[in-house]
Amino acid sequence: MRPAVLELRGVRSASAERPLVGLDLVVGEGDAVAVLGLPGAGKTSLVRLLAGLDDVKSGVFALFGEELAALPFGAARALRDRVAVVFERGGVWANRSVVENLVLPMAYRLDASVASLAADPALAALLDEVGLSGVGGRETGSLDDSERRRILFVRALYAKPELLVVDEPQAALSRAHARMVASLIERLRRERSVTVVYTDADGRLDPFEVDRPVVLHERRIVPGAVRLPERSSGHGAPESVRGQSSLALRSQPPNAGGAS
Repeated sequence: MRPAVLELRGVRSASAERPLVGLDLVVGEGDAVAVLGLPGAGKTSLVRLLAGLDDVKSGVFALFGEELAALPFGAARALRDRVAVVFERGGVWANRSVVENLVLPMAYRLDASVASLAADPALAALLDEVGLSGVGGRETGSLDDSERRRILFVRALYAKPELLVVDEPQAALSRAHARMVASLIERLRRERSVTVVYTDADGRLDPFEVDRPVVLHERRIVPGAVRLPERSSGHGAPESVRGQSSLALRSQPPNAGGAS
């Protein structure tokens, strides 16, 4: 059985408005999990929680087997540094170059120079894999939406995360660019056992591969659910369920028998 990388037990977020309630989720090392939810279900709130931007009011939130609330600030920060998050929107400095956008967070964390990281062949290789060779010197504000989104993926993956959290992975990407990014993530999963949590509003994640889906509905994870509910009739209960045939589910999860 592989160890749990992410564990939420009865978690309630500290948000004053529409908090997440009673979240229960365990994701094992090397797993790719899709958190499916209609608009307003709480997907972005979950991403913010995992990114450390929102606090936990109650329950257990553990990373890599360690409950964050029980740790000193420095130790908790060290665990969070092993997590990278790609938000659906924003996250770039428009008035800085692509290279600066890519390496400034790492330079700050490692106390390294921007020049030394910018010259790293690994960075150039990642840019090439997502179709962005030769853009390093351009101002980020001059890029289109697809290019900026791929910059966010490269920045996250350059940090060599053990847990990657992606909000709406296909947002702003053409089909061809989505395949490039998905292929890169799958390569890193094979080589490094990177764990991935995706969020998605309609269950159409292909070409991004997942091992299992979970459903977020009305700010909580629905036990046993694998399909999205239709929009409510106004009485709180879903009218029907919607298929998820476009999910690229693995036929043989690499973590079969592991944490779930």
